[in-house]
Amino acid sequence: MEEQILTQNNAQTTETAPIAPSKRTGKTREHYLQQKSQQFAYFKINKEDATKLENMQFNIYDFISASFAFSQPKKELAIGVLNALKTKPTSFSELVITLNAKKSSLFLVCLSLERAGLIERKGKGEPYQLVTSFSDMLASYAKWWKFWAEH
Repeated sequence: MEEQILTQNNAQTTETAPIAPSKRTGKTREHYLQQKSQQFAYFKINKEDATKLENMQFNIYDFISASFAFSQPKKELAIGVLNALKTKPTSFSELVITLNAKKSSLFLVCLSLERAGLIERKGKGEPYQLVTSFSDMLASYAKWWKFWAEH
């Protein structure tokens, strides 16, 4: 097994530790579970979007950017998922093929979209479909805020 020499305070010691194997380790699993737990929508409201919304210039990219703290590739993947589901309910496997996506990235994007109420599936292995839970929840938040501000 390969070994690497450990250094402490810039002084070389004789201690050695094995180099981690290429398989997933406990840290990799912890990192993945942390990523999974952080998949949610965090909708940012920008007053400057009002003009775009009124003039029908607000688009799906603007919506995804306002809703999720995704990297550029994940934003594009999320848009691809939503566009695919707008056409018809689609299974995870079909999305992987259609979007030429890595399973792990697609899973995390679908998890975020599902937790936000944009997509759902009836059960494991069932196809994803678009839903309107997100807009229903936003309307409820807006209604609460209006009531709170006026009373």
